Amino acid sequence: MAFTFFTLGGRQLWEDVYFYQKWRIQRNCLTKRYRLLDNWDIRRESGSFDKCLKTLKKYIDIFQIPLPKKKAILFLHGLGGNKNQFKKMAAALETAGRAVIAINYPSTRKDFNAHLRQLLLLTTNLEGTEELSFVTYGMGGLLIRALLNSPAISSGRFKIGRIVQIDPPNRGNQLLETVSDFKILSFILGPLTKLGSLRRASKVPPFPEKTEFGIITTQNPLISFLRNILPMSWQRKIYRPGDSFLAGNRGMTEIKTWHPNPLADKKTIRACQNFLQRGSF
Repeated sequence: MAFTFFTLGGRQLWEDVYFYQKWRIQRNCLTKRYRLLDNWDIRRESGSFDKCLKTLKKYIDIFQIPLPKKKAILFLHGLGGNKNQFKKMAAALETAGRAVIAINYPSTRKDFNAHLRQLLLLTTNLEGTEELSFVTYGMGGLLIRALLNSPAISSGRFKIGRIVQIDPPNRGNQLLETVSDFKILSFILGPLTKLGSLRRASKVPPFPEKTEFGIITTQNPLISFLRNILPMSWQRKIYRPGDSFLAGNRGMTEIKTWHPNPLADKKTIRACQNFLQRGSF
């Protein structure tokens, strides 16, 4: 077993490819090296995937880690984000009958297809899961739309539960369109910015028929005030609630919040709870 030490959880250079009761096997997007993190983000092993998986199984026996719950919620952050944005929400949504799966993906380092392959690998490796719901933020909402249309998922390996998209650029965003045209900004924010452009977002397939999904848009009063004093040409570029609309939704709601992380706002958490439980906000 590798020397153990605390990590930051792999926020931008590591991608989660295996998840078991909050233990994660990650792959470095540059070196392709794997490591095993426990539920405290302490590294327990490193090397090959098989080596990390073998060590995980040893720890499952040592710590008597129980089997995963049959129902789970997968949380997917947006561009430049990380799983810790969902910390309060995940704690609130975790119940006796439902597990929470908050993962990281290198959103500023890899392109859309690479992220989709990671999500396919991760969901394929979920042990014991029979029903999977989703809560996404920002660009994560577009990735989930593509994921649920992939043959590996639509084949019915597990039942798809309800989905909550928070501030998804379902119709694209003019600011991301502008950013993707500048090579320096596109390099810093990564190739995923192109997915949020007006041209690319419209090409992402909608959710499969009969999928139960709802949309939450958040508005910070200060940002709204600053946007309204900008020239109209700039106002059109900044995210607006209308950018999130997607036909077939079971409901849309807007939440005003001063919280710097809208995912940690009690109103946002309550709205997610309501939709996941009863299909309405």
